[in-house]
Amino acid sequence: MCKKCSTVKVERHSKFVRSCHWGIVVTGIVTGLTGLQLANLFGINFFDDAYALHIRMSFIFAGLWALFIYFSLLEEWKWLKPSRIPYSIKFVMEEAVAWVKGGHVDDPRAYDPRRKEYVEKIIPSQVLVWWTYLLLTAIIGLTGLAMLAPDTFKPVFGFASAIAPLFGTENAYAFVRAVHKFTMFLYATVMITHAYAATIFGTLSSMINGIRREKVVSESTGAGSGQPADG
Repeated sequence: MCKKCSTVKVERHSKFVRSCHWGIVVTGIVTGLTGLQLANLFGINFFDDAYALHIRMSFIFAGLWALFIYFSLLEEWKWLKPSRIPYSIKFVMEEAVAWVKGGHVDDPRAYDPRRKEYVEKIIPSQVLVWWTYLLLTAIIGLTGLAMLAPDTFKPVFGFASAIAPLFGTENAYAFVRAVHKFTMFLYATVMITHAYAATIFGTLSSMINGIRREKVVSESTGAGSGQPADG
């Protein structure tokens, strides 16, 4: 954040959002660890009945994500909608170039205290992170449900049977399981990257206490972002 800019204390995240967020984190970690134990990876053996715990945590994880998505559609949609993906990609590319050169691009987040609303609430790269999370959650959920109830999710195995030979296997179940595991590792990678970015951009503490000091919108420009939320 610009040290010379005026700032104002703002409630950035409600108790509901914070509760969902940390619930997703906790259940996601437990689900991941039980998954690693079931896959016999890295010698993890923390739980006596990893399978039962994995199933229970998976459904709680999915329920919390459903609540989080509902909130996002209801309150945060203008910051996350697909039309902002090109803006997000451009920001990520500019940030990557700046990082190589040893710097950062300007933080577009800003708050208008007169109107009591954000001009830009999120780092643009979070748009990509949100949609990536959504896609990975859908894949890992669908493949997990297919393995749990094969008869109910026959179309998943039908699709797997059609494309599995392209990956050197004829076993649809093994292919679905492999996709499930691979998606888990992608998910973990995104989580770690997300945690790192939250620390770098100063949003971690606000996800704990809900409050953050935000840059006050520039009176000369009347905006604080490279692209308006409605753009």
